[in-house]
Amino acid sequence: MATNSDSFVERREGDFWVNALLGAVVMVVLSWIPFATVLGGGVAGYLQQGTRAGGAKVGAVSGLIAAIPVFGVLGLVFGGIGLGAIAGGEALGFAVFATVMLFALVLTAVVVAGTGAVGGYVGVYLRERTDGDDYDDHGPAADPTVEADPETAP
Repeated sequence: MATNSDSFVERREGDFWVNALLGAVVMVVLSWIPFATVLGGGVAGYLQQGTRAGGAKVGAVSGLIAAIPVFGVLGLVFGGIGLGAIAGGEALGFAVFATVMLFALVLTAVVVAGTGAVGGYVGVYLRERTDGDDYDDHGPAADPTVEADPETAP
């Protein structure tokens, strides 16, 4: 259960779909930046924590969620062209446009899922690097001193 003292990141740890959605929002908001899908996947992976494979998975799903508007636009454009080809009596034209549309959708899905997965992997890696160190503003962790046993000492 989350308390008021828990940070936003601590409350999101392990919540797969929320983290994927937050990563997708980052992707859409930063879509004007090159490799925004890597950044969004990184956010999702960082929030997810867990294993690097889990970070890659949440990053890929985040990329696919962010691509839904792109899929809609591609569907409208190619669907309209395909309907125009059918109305004009060009069945071959429709088949060509359907093939191009399918290729564009698959290519888009592969690119956004792949770059999102890379970002998710890197996000978990960065989380491990920043949360797992021994220095956390207190200096290095001190090892307890070991005293020699007088009976076994040389």
